[in-house]
Amino acid sequence: MNIAIVTGAGSGLGRFLAAGLAEDGLHVIAADVDAAAAAETARLTGGTAVRCDVTSRAEAEALIARAVEAGGPHVLINNAGGWTPGVQFPDAEPEAWGRTLDLNLRAPMHLTQLALAPMARLGGGAIVNIASSAGSEETPYGSPEYGAAKAGLIRFTTALGAPDRIGGTRVTCLVPNWIGLDRAHAELAAMSPEERAQAAPLIPPSKVVAAALGLLRAGAGGTVLELVGA
Repeated sequence: MNIAIVTGAGSGLGRFLAAGLAEDGLHVIAADVDAAAAAETARLTGGTAVRCDVTSRAEAEALIARAVEAGGPHVLINNAGGWTPGVQFPDAEPEAWGRTLDLNLRAPMHLTQLALAPMARLGGGAIVNIASSAGSEETPYGSPEYGAAKAGLIRFTTALGAPDRIGGTRVTCLVPNWIGLDRAHAELAAMSPEERAQAAPLIPPSKVVAAALGLLRAGAGGTVLELVGA
């Protein structure tokens, strides 16, 4: 059975992605900094839970080692990300906005680097980086550091190029707009009617999962797929 790692799998889009991969026949290693949440995703998908802070070099290495022990990894979904509400750049301290860069850019780069060698030994794998429209738009954004990190993730993907440059693994990137998760629905409900009318349509999580599975099956190395609401 093929082994897939999903980071940030304990909740939100990560749990939807883990479920979609499991339904597609993969054994999912659900990695999350919240051990209980990862365990619940593993229970729901019949997979394996790993408590992992992806910004920790040692824990990232242990995550990939766990997948190698299981016979993989064949698939890596770099989904873990986000930013903590509150003070953002330029008012936040460098340590605070640096953590956002670490989570959204350095961590997926590191996990990709760690996964390439074992994937090459298996004949090549597939990696999907989950970015955000915050990294591709040119309008002001509430967290500049998050937008910059996601822009970097997009360019990181395209810079890797064709699979034959990196041992046969296809690295692609999914760039969704506003996803219809519980938090997004709550934010939309709290808006005024005027604000709601101007808001981007929410993308059903199932559409994001289908797009990710499509990239895993057919995406060429360096492919970037932007996803917007209906």
